[in-house]
Amino acid sequence: MYNVKTSNIFKRWNKRCYIALKKQEQVKYDDYGNEINTYYEPKEYYFNIQPVNGYFDIVEYGEKVDKMYRAIIPYGKYNGVFHEGDIAYLEGKKPENETKKTYGIGGNFVISSVRPQNTVIAIYFERIQK
Repeated sequence: MYNVKTSNIFKRWNKRCYIALKKQEQVKYDDYGNEINTYYEPKEYYFNIQPVNGYFDIVEYGEKVDKMYRAIIPYGKYNGVFHEGDIAYLEGKKPENETKKTYGIGGNFVISSVRPQNTVIAIYFERIQK
């Protein structure tokens, strides 16, 4: 019989990712009125990140569902930390050779939704199309 209490499988669910938080107070605009976002230095996190594939997720996101991930994180520890528009580095990507002025430029996902629930927060990541 398999003993779950002594098993280490639940620790392997967490995957390394980096997230660069968007600077909310420093909004700049280019010559055409487009918002230029700036970011803080990316920090390393370990979250349970899974592809989005549930029925209601498919109904909500349609064709984009294969370009989406969802992370379930503890509410008490991360409430109010992440916001829509923050840049994430998923699928093994790392922030390399980024400076204070270029933080977030190498990210491959953006946080599209942050959904607080009773004891956890569901974060949805959408792939950045370049």
